[in-house]
Amino acid sequence: MSYVSKRLAHAAQMWGRDVDEFVKSAVNSFGNNMFIMGLYYRRPNRAWPRWLREQLSPGGRGFEPAQLMPFRNLHFKDWGIVGSVYGINEAIVDPSMLFVTRRNVAFEVWIHDGSRLYTPGSHGSFRQYLERPGYPIIINEWDLDSVKVVARSTVASRSSVDVLVVDLELSGLPGNYTVYLATRPYNADHFVEVSNVMIERDGWFMVINNELALTTDREPTQFGSYNVEVDASEDAVLGRLNGSLQVTDELGWAHAALGFNAVINEGKWRLRIKAPIDPLRNTPHNRYLVKSIADSDIQSSLRDWDTINDREFSVLIGGSAIGDIVRQSIAHLTMLWDGGKITPGPLIYHLFWVRDGSYMATALTMANLQDMGRAVVEEILRRVDPSGYFKAVDFEVKEYDANGQVLWAVGKYVQLTGDYELLRRWYPVIRRGIEWLEANREFAGDESVRGLLPPSWSAEDTGPMDHHYWDDMWAIAGLRELGKVLREIGHEDSQWVERLRDEYVDALINSINVVRSRLGIDYIVPAPERVADSAMTRVIAVAWPTMALPLDNPLVRRTLEVTEQLYGFGDGVVNVHQWGTYGSYLTMNLAHSWALLGDRSRVGRYLNWAVSHTTPTYGWAEGLSIITGGGGQGDVPHGWAAAEFIMLIRNLIINDFLGSPTLLRGMPIELLRRGLTARNIPTIYGLVKEVSSIIKGNELMINYEGPGHRVENKYEVLIDTPLRPMSISCSDCEYEVLSNGMVRVLHSGKFSLRVLGD
Repeated sequence: MSYVSKRLAHAAQMWGRDVDEFVKSAVNSFGNNMFIMGLYYRRPNRAWPRWLREQLSPGGRGFEPAQLMPFRNLHFKDWGIVGSVYGINEAIVDPSMLFVTRRNVAFEVWIHDGSRLYTPGSHGSFRQYLERPGYPIIINEWDLDSVKVVARSTVASRSSVDVLVVDLELSGLPGNYTVYLATRPYNADHFVEVSNVMIERDGWFMVINNELALTTDREPTQFGSYNVEVDASEDAVLGRLNGSLQVTDELGWAHAALGFNAVINEGKWRLRIKAPIDPLRNTPHNRYLVKSIADSDIQSSLRDWDTINDREFSVLIGGSAIGDIVRQSIAHLTMLWDGGKITPGPLIYHLFWVRDGSYMATALTMANLQDMGRAVVEEILRRVDPSGYFKAVDFEVKEYDANGQVLWAVGKYVQLTGDYELLRRWYPVIRRGIEWLEANREFAGDESVRGLLPPSWSAEDTGPMDHHYWDDMWAIAGLRELGKVLREIGHEDSQWVERLRDEYVDALINSINVVRSRLGIDYIVPAPERVADSAMTRVIAVAWPTMALPLDNPLVRRTLEVTEQLYGFGDGVVNVHQWGTYGSYLTMNLAHSWALLGDRSRVGRYLNWAVSHTTPTYGWAEGLSIITGGGGQGDVPHGWAAAEFIMLIRNLIINDFLGSPTLLRGMPIELLRRGLTARNIPTIYGLVKEVSSIIKGNELMINYEGPGHRVENKYEVLIDTPLRPMSISCSDCEYEVLSNGMVRVLHSGKFSLRVLGD
């Protein structure tokens, strides 16, 4: 490509991209932004998404100069999702009354009071919340002072098709109103291209690109179809639509609207909207299917959710939302679980990543949903290529953390379930992944890279193609966890796997020491080619989750300290060079790392940040805007973030990664003073039925029911008490205070303990 500069070509190489695709992506993105900018300047009074107005208005919370291209959602990714237990897709429900059923299928509600048109992008205030955590029911309230709109969104399933059901209520001052449902050429994240829309009069369906978009339980009194020349809102402001049944727009701005007469006397005016979440062609059979969705289908879907909530890991902490966030995080993972394939997001991340999938599979298993965790692990194992490399994602990119993550997920699944027969069945595929790790190391070059994995794009936000330590840390973690389960069954490969792990550890330590000497530092940088940068928010994985180096190695603590000194801001950690936002799961990873080291104060600080930065429906975007505190990067609810929160809370209650099951390691004292109860906790020692704990005054009380580490005919459990024991009383157990201050308990399956502190 002769018109491509040398710098651009080199940039593509640094980032591991094909030059042609790199240029194509950049040009098309720029062209789309300039198109939206020009259209906005010419038609500012149209119905635009609220996130765009907030980013372009000088008084908006997310104001960005237009030259910085704020033409996708940069600061307001706070939406919730609804979906079924067994479905493939999810519907997005934005706090500002935008409903998205597929990437290019979205609709808004507008209100005309006879003299003025109200659109969510420009008018009113909003409130969004869950009807009940753990269930796919979201309530939206839109307050326009004289009138209020309430939408209850949930999901129904019939014939393996998921349908978004929105029950709309209009209340307020008596009068005659018009309620408009308008499809939009944008979703909650970005603008889209819609080439064709039509109004199907058989059942009054709105149809986008020959797929059913929505229908209602009332017949409209107005309808219209529009292109880029005239927006439906420009007619709706006059109280009437153009009556056109179909339009095609080569610029991708095709949209349509339905209008309904709404009379408010003493009661409320209601409308039910049914919008297929799964793509359905416009056929008589499919129209009948959607029309026939009834309350019984909604109830059937909710009963599926009952079965999840009845058996999952749960926690209750007095006066805290943490328990509800855990429950909803499990619900988010369940919605993002597509029968094995699992995606870290419902919209732009509705793809499969080995990295996110490994976290999410392990969290599902730890949440007592082992069947779902197993299905994800089996999907991961299917992604091995002929060389033994596990393809990291659904597009071509080099991410060499994948193989280690696969082995880690397999190892944790087998440890938590004890299913060694499944390990034997999986092992031929697993062995190919181990062989790949053995063969694909650097055997030449600078001393700082020898024995490491080759340069890769790694975890995407770590920067250019370098020898990222993140990849090697995951290789160590995967080989270690797999080695444990192979040793348990006396497998002949266990020593080979453990020897390979040791070689990776030696290579990592050697490289770190060479780089430390070269740079004169006492911490770990992201890669031998780098100095300290915000990819250090990944290097904290040396503690959690990889534990690639012993936790008592001074480098581990010092690396955590330097990371928070350089990239900690307002009790979150910031990825500077790639996202320019807080990292949701990065901050939780740091909290988890400090928990392993027993620093309750730091854990409490970062945990409070995570809790205070959830969306109204208890999720997180991948990155959170420093300007608004809302979602600013990636998708939401992000599956990795949900998984990390589940594992963090579980491990604060009982941690089985540390040799013996350890209660309350890193648990903030303020949470213990509130009192906590957790149930249905799978561990590598078996299912713990219940743990409860509270601090009253200077007394810690613990009740425990479940197994522990087997010691002869007893179970061993360690308690990391935040109080210095002065006296201890124990029912149904024996105890001793260890030199490190922990209390060692031997019991027969159930005990109660009281620790009186000084």
